[in-house]
Amino acid sequence: LGRPEGMANQYGNLGVIERASGNLEAAEAYHKKSLAINEKLGRPEGMASDYGNLGLIEWARGNLEAAEAYLKKSLAIEEKLGRPEGMANQYGNLGVIERASGNLEAAEAYHKKSLAINEKLGRQEGMASVYGNLGVIERTRGNLEAAEAYLKKSLAIEEKLGRPEGMASVYGNLGLIEQTRGNLAEARRLFTLSCELFRTIGAQDRRQLVQSWIDRLG
Repeated sequence: LGRPEGMANQYGNLGVIERASGNLEAAEAYHKKSLAINEKLGRPEGMASDYGNLGLIEWARGNLEAAEAYLKKSLAIEEKLGRPEGMANQYGNLGVIERASGNLEAAEAYHKKSLAINEKLGRQEGMASVYGNLGVIERTRGNLEAAEAYLKKSLAIEEKLGRPEGMASVYGNLGLIEQTRGNLAEARRLFTLSCELFRTIGAQDRRQLVQSWIDRLG
């Protein structure tokens, strides 16, 4: 039909599928096709989405500077358009990048911006994600009580929503806290819950990671 807008949308969707399947080169190729069309049509919403997805691909590759550059391009468009949901997403993604880079204060600032928007919008999934990330930041700082408080807020929402992936992630992080405290039996229990949930959703890489934590407990 020669409909470029529809083509751009489907290239973008295919890119998301390829990234979820771990095929990062194919994902990148689809998103760049989508981006080229969106740029030609002057569709800022589509461009913001493509930049965001390209940023996530670079993050998955470990290219943090490239990821940050793409995500900031996406955020700039979302801010210009006044789209709070998109802004919340990119603030959260930039927070993850900053934490991975060791910049905990910058990471915390981004996540708190994301949290404020998500709370205002009543976006439970976004709130759960941000609470979880703030918990990881506090755990990294060694503030175990603060970390636990954030993670339990995240877990309460994930359980309410019935999201096994989110629950598994929180159980794993809570287990790491208990391990640090020396509560190895409780750490094992939490790791086992996490491992089983990752198994049920087919997240084998993450299941194997948590299993390695269990194995190291002896």
